[in-house]
Amino acid sequence: MKFNKILIVRLSAIGDVINTIPALTVLRQNFPNSFIGWVVEDRAKDLLANISLIDQVFVWHRRGNNKITKSFGLIQELRRHKFDIAIDFQGNLKSGLITSLSGAKTRIGMNPAKEGNTLFTNHKIALPHKKINRVERNLYILKKIGIKIENLNWGKMPYLFSLADKSYIDKFMANNNPSEKPVIILHPGTSEFGLFKRWAPGKYAELADRLIKEIKAICIISWAGKEKSLAESIANQMKFKPFIFPEQLSLNKLSALIKHSQLFIGSDSAPLHLANLIGTNIIGLYGPKDPIVYSPFLPSDAAHKAVVIRKNLPCSPCQKRSCDKPVCMESITVEEVFQKVKQLL
Repeated sequence: MKFNKILIVRLSAIGDVINTIPALTVLRQNFPNSFIGWVVEDRAKDLLANISLIDQVFVWHRRGNNKITKSFGLIQELRRHKFDIAIDFQGNLKSGLITSLSGAKTRIGMNPAKEGNTLFTNHKIALPHKKINRVERNLYILKKIGIKIENLNWGKMPYLFSLADKSYIDKFMANNNPSEKPVIILHPGTSEFGLFKRWAPGKYAELADRLIKEIKAICIISWAGKEKSLAESIANQMKFKPFIFPEQLSLNKLSALIKHSQLFIGSDSAPLHLANLIGTNIIGLYGPKDPIVYSPFLPSDAAHKAVVIRKNLPCSPCQKRSCDKPVCMESITVEEVFQKVKQLL
């Protein structure tokens, strides 16, 4: 196959954008001299800005002034590039419209898809009937259109941070961890519509105290958006002092920080998938989300480890948006997480 110009369409969410980067890597390995563009929503554009495998990031403005005017401008810009192929890794109405309006001759989609997406693609990949991981699904789409994926090297995923981001984190670590103790990142937050995926702040506090006291670890509580108060509530319940950045880290700086760490602990969230892409050891705390689909994807050549802790309950996994009694998360104990930490370190 010869595609001189390739367009990736994956707009959101941030975790799903992260889980599409391995597919980007495969495309670049197979088409080293082709132009590769990526359409992404504005809130995730910075995540892709430093990836050298992408020739151009096209931004779909979801919010803000002149949204409609900017959308028309984006479509015109895409059509000027005359893409040979556009691959829709999202599969909803919005991504289908963009894929169709891009003017690409070959438009790859998935089946089944949501919101009438199949109307906008001219080549539909039938997905397996069994559940598969999101990363695996993206690679499956490429494989079914004849692209080799055997050369995927998980240990050499592209860096998402700039030299300035790296320098910022290097300076922070030099000042706060001169003795090079093990660095463990705790990320208690999730998206706002997935609040019941969170583990209790009190349990994070108890776990962090044990990590600091018994393992002599440096514990960093990361946060984003409105989660700073959550991070501070954990710190206020602790006997020892963790590190909390006073200002929100960009995803790029967070990726540089994760690169410095030996372990990441958190629920299903974008930072957890970021840690997996970077190759940091992970402990994922799962309750309502199906780990077959949403857990960190770990190929055979991965050098790091990812452990999922979950309870086999009749109500888990589920498709709920809220839950008054999230037993699936409440049943996870500090002791079992701590024991997994000792095994991984």
